[in-house]
Amino acid sequence: MLTEKQLAANRRNAQLSTGPKTEEGKRRSSLNAHRHNLTGQVTVMTDEDRAAHDRFSAAILQDLAPEGAVELQLAQTIATDSWRLNRIAAIEDNLFALGFSEHGRDIDTDHPEVHAALTAAKVFTLEAKSFQLLSLYEQRLNRAVQKNLAMLQDLQAKRKAERQAQMEQAKRLHLVNEIKGLPYEPTKDGFVFSNEQIRAAIDRDRRLERAQHLDFRRHKHQKTHAQAA
Repeated sequence: MLTEKQLAANRRNAQLSTGPKTEEGKRRSSLNAHRHNLTGQVTVMTDEDRAAHDRFSAAILQDLAPEGAVELQLAQTIATDSWRLNRIAAIEDNLFALGFSEHGRDIDTDHPEVHAALTAAKVFTLEAKSFQLLSLYEQRLNRAVQKNLAMLQDLQAKRKAERQAQMEQAKRLHLVNEIKGLPYEPTKDGFVFSNEQIRAAIDRDRRLERAQHLDFRRHKHQKTHAQAA
């Protein structure tokens, strides 16, 4: 157990340690460490990688269009694992590049394409374990992405089906009040839709119903005849 003197000394040392002193140290400390807005986790990247990572993740999230905490977590995991998959491909390319600089001189040929092919083969042989680990890592990430994507799509399908069912109920209740000449308040029935959204859905249904009964062939014939005249 620490004595009171030791505890006091630790407190004094802690006060003396105020973090990076130089401007370069402060820049690295403030810019490279980042707490993610969605996951709450702290990660460290270069500024360039951070910007590229954030752009990539934002595009994935926009396409997946998650709603709610669970969907957002799955979508963020898919984006992160997709980034890691791309990084694996980059690491593989960089392993070959390192091998070319380290072992390229050992290949005795004047033909540039033959030299490149033989050097790549030698690098692959020498780094076989590294490439195998990358392949295993890639397979696991691919499975994780597919699994999480299936879970997300299932959640979204259920959410959309439930929302559509609620909209159908809201439209019927709105029409009943419309016939009676009464205002309708969706929130009293537990709906999150506004009256504008409900009326827009009813209007869409009516236009679709009219479109189903429209004789497009007759309309096209009349338009062609009018143009010819």
